[in-house]
Amino acid sequence: MANRFFEGAAHAAAYAKFRPRPPTSLAERIVSFAKETIFMSRNGIKKTNNSQGETLKAAADVGCGSGQSTEILSPYVEAVTGLDVSEAQVLEARKLNKYPNITYKVSPAETLPFSDKSLSLVTSCQACHWFDMPAFYKEVDRILVPGGVLALYGYLFPKPIHENFGDELYSLIDHVYNKDTGGYWGSGRLDVDTSYSDGRFKIPYPEFIRDESHYVDKIATVAELTGYLTSWSGFQNFRAKNGDEAAQKILENFQDKFIKTLKVSTTPEETSIPLRFHYFLLMGRKPSE
Repeated sequence: MANRFFEGAAHAAAYAKFRPRPPTSLAERIVSFAKETIFMSRNGIKKTNNSQGETLKAAADVGCGSGQSTEILSPYVEAVTGLDVSEAQVLEARKLNKYPNITYKVSPAETLPFSDKSLSLVTSCQACHWFDMPAFYKEVDRILVPGGVLALYGYLFPKPIHENFGDELYSLIDHVYNKDTGGYWGSGRLDVDTSYSDGRFKIPYPEFIRDESHYVDKIATVAELTGYLTSWSGFQNFRAKNGDEAAQKILENFQDKFIKTLKVSTTPEETSIPLRFHYFLLMGRKPSE
């Protein structure tokens, strides 16, 4: 059973507002891999035949949250279903949805609401570290067509881009993570920090690849970056245990130190900073029958 760290409506709204949208390059890499038709030539050499002009028939995004990772599939897939165990997240995703080919449903990762061999692609962004992975893999194998693809990916904490103070600014984010909220994270966060390098994330198909070349840059105000911190499960767990006042103090200290490090006199709402989110991607292809 997936852990329920993202249940509250307020948390879902923060998640939707401040979490990054995966880069187009990552979406195109996933879809390109899913469109490859694998076959054996007469001399036994594996080759690929790309059908880039065609759209995939059906895909699912598991652990979709508020829908950022689901939306990127819309241009490439005829029907996309976003699934999350949290009703609050699914309600937020439905509220924000602007794509007629996307639907959202409440569902755990371990019992997916699809018939056998019905999907060409299954994705999961920043979520599978909460899944029962053997049960999830079994379900994915059941619903994927022969040659279908499972893509697991995530992103690291944002790195502020600044020619003079980049490292100092990142250390402030790291302090909130390791010091202020350090005892309030589940074991899954370490899996993200290590880019799903643990063996249980090696997709159990013979054709398996890892790609860490993708990133997305986002301009955010210091106030928005602070809002991003409130979407962390560790922060939410700290807030639930210690109360709003203690949680607010963490945010105020972070903002004050960030502004002082930048050496500016503007407010957090007026001060912008470029952020870079690095992504890691794991993909595996179900063998053709």
